[in-house]
Amino acid sequence: MHAKKVGGLLMANHFGHEKLTVYEKALDFVHMRRELLDRVSRRVIACDHLDRGAESILLNIAHASSCWSPKDRIVYLGHANGSALECAACLDILVVRMRLKTRDVFPGKVRLKEIVSMLISMKKTASNRVREPHSAGYSTAGDRFFSHEELEAYQTALRFAGWTEKMSSDVTSSADLLAKLDKSSTSIILNMAEGNGRFSAADQMKFLRTAYKATVQSAALVDLATSDSPSIAGKTPEGLSMLRQIAAMLTSLSKAISKNL
Repeated sequence: MHAKKVGGLLMANHFGHEKLTVYEKALDFVHMRRELLDRVSRRVIACDHLDRGAESILLNIAHASSCWSPKDRIVYLGHANGSALECAACLDILVVRMRLKTRDVFPGKVRLKEIVSMLISMKKTASNRVREPHSAGYSTAGDRFFSHEELEAYQTALRFAGWTEKMSSDVTSSADLLAKLDKSSTSIILNMAEGNGRFSAADQMKFLRTAYKATVQSAALVDLATSDSPSIAGKTPEGLSMLRQIAAMLTSLSKAISKNL
């Protein structure tokens, strides 16, 4: 490490995290997310989550690099990984809500996949120090970018978000109710994605429970919207059916994960 003296003290030219390739890629994604959000004409709650998630990746990598405790390193790497998957889910939401095109978000998802691959490899060596070993690459069973995208619960939640977007123009409810439905439907998706990225079963369970609560809340909000806008009553069974499917699948996932606690 190169160093210089400042006021008689030996100072490093760089922080440890600044020398990590994964940190450089995370910083690159911060710039990419800003360019993407600048293209969005009308913001939804996923835009705010994308802002915070991109920052969280960067900050948690820096925290992991500065930790002395191996346990704390793994926790911070898990936070960074979860935030990376949350950002990927935000990009999916912006597509299904017709704010961006698939081609717009593709480069960002490629960058996030690189980050996730590195973080998972770093977690395996975090008991000694934060370093970047040779990575075999993050892979999924299908042609998806990330493993949470292979979950039927996740894909159903995306379809529900798309359904709410199409229904919003026919709903005469208050803007506040529609904003709450945007928030709750987004919460289902993001908590599944981020929970999938956490390294501990306890954390995964926590996020799945939050996703389940958001599913129940979404169902209640759909009922409220239907009460205010009787004209959509014939269409709401489709949305409620998707929510019931999501709830059942989240329950099954939670039971599977609880066996590891």
